[in-house]
Formats: sequence, C-alpha cells, structure tokens
Amino acid sequence: MEILLQFAHHLGWFLVVLTIVVFFHELGHYAVARSCNVRVDIFSIGFGRELFGFTASSGTHWKVGLIPLGGYVKFFGDAGIASAQDAGLAKKMNDAESHVSFHHKKLHQKFAIISAGPIANFALSIVILTLIFAVSGRPYTPAVIGMVVDNSAAS
Repeated sequence: MEILLQFAHHLGWFLVVLTIVVFFHELGHYAVARSCNVRVDIFSIGFGRELFGFTASSGTHWKVGLIPLGGYVKFFGDAGIASAQDAGLAKKMNDAESHVSFHHKKLHQKFAIISAGPIANFALSIVILTLIFAVSGRPYTPAVIGMVVDNSAAS
C-alpha cells in the first residue's frame, strides 16, 4: 500500500511539473502568434474532454483537458490540433480572415511562431536553474587533498 501511495505522490508531482512546462511551451507559441497578428482559436493544456475553460475577449478559448499529458494552440485556419490547413475554409476566406490565418503568414513569421515553444522551454529552464542556484548555490567539490589512501594511484 505504501508503494502505491509513493507512486501516486511521484506521479502527481510529475504531472504538475509537466503541466507547467507544457503551459510555458504553448504560451510561447501563443505570444508570438498574437504578435504576428494570428488569431488563436484555442489554447489548451491537456487533451480530451474539457474540464473547465473560458473564452477571452480576444476570442481565444482557454481550456484545461482531462488528460494532462500535453497541450496545443489551435490557430485560425487549422483543420485540427495538428495545425494542418483546413482546405475548405482556406477557399472561403476573405482578405480580413486570411490576414489573421497562420497558413497565410510569411515563412519567417511561421518559423518564429513554431520555434517560440521550444525557445520558451529553454528560457524557462534558465530561469528555474538561476533560481535554484541563487537559493542553494552551485554544488562543487573543492580540489583539496585530505589524505592519500595506501595502494591508490596517488600513493
């Protein structure tokens, strides 16, 4: 029984850490997409059935899904959560809609939006490690000889 409780404890912390990492990853995509004037339809942490969510004034639906093993940002013009272009919608788009569609952006904007997630994770790791080192210091072993052990390479 104790092993199951310990497993549940570790699994819980794993999901908390994973959710934080996923949130910052998707937030990177979201922030750069919005700065490139791309309309974001859905910002989701987790997959599956929606547990709770709300729609912001920007039109983005922010939600938390049942399965907390990832997330996604769905841009206007996407056919699904994998960012494949909705061909039917692309044919019907007017100029105003194509202006805010991810698939009608220039290559460098698409590159920036796509790479923003991993860059956000990299920045998050720098912040976390900086905080850890600021609080606990950087571990190191001093180069001090306390004694020489008989029959060792040093003797």
